[in-house]
Amino acid sequence: MTTYPVEYFLPAIPLATRFLLCLRWRALMAERLPESAQERDIHRTFIFSLAGFSFTAVAAFAVLDSAARVTLKLPTWYMLVSFVSLLGSLNLQSYKSRRWQNQLATALLEVGTLSLMFALVALLFTANFGCEFQWIATAVTLGTWWTDHVIRIRLDYKYLTRRLARIHRRSV
Repeated sequence: MTTYPVEYFLPAIPLATRFLLCLRWRALMAERLPESAQERDIHRTFIFSLAGFSFTAVAAFAVLDSAARVTLKLPTWYMLVSFVSLLGSLNLQSYKSRRWQNQLATALLEVGTLSLMFALVALLFTANFGCEFQWIATAVTLGTWWTDHVIRIRLDYKYLTRRLARIHRRSV
């Protein structure tokens, strides 16, 4: 499997989309989040389980790469990015209080889940599966993640649009 430098930066897609969302709604990003909107415990539980999985996979890939005849450098990279970004998101959950911190925690969570998907896809392409299966599985895997990401961005966009409209109505 040939790797290209751009493949190492693909997990940053959610950072870019969330950054653009924050830029568009920068007037709202310094707002304090109500405690009910922070949902720290729910996020921590979910993130902690994914981070544990990512850590285990990184360790397994590192051991397997030295024993196997195929290189697992790219899947290992994706799992490492997944673990580090999930850990970062988990840490941010502890002290997030502003809307921009919530967006950053969400972006890191999305980087983690996207990296998991990329690791699966990279593994598919190191295996001896047929080309058709590899591309169908890739489309299903990444299509599922992308659909969820777009829905989440749209929901945040709509919410922030309404939030800003309410603030403007109050100030008039």
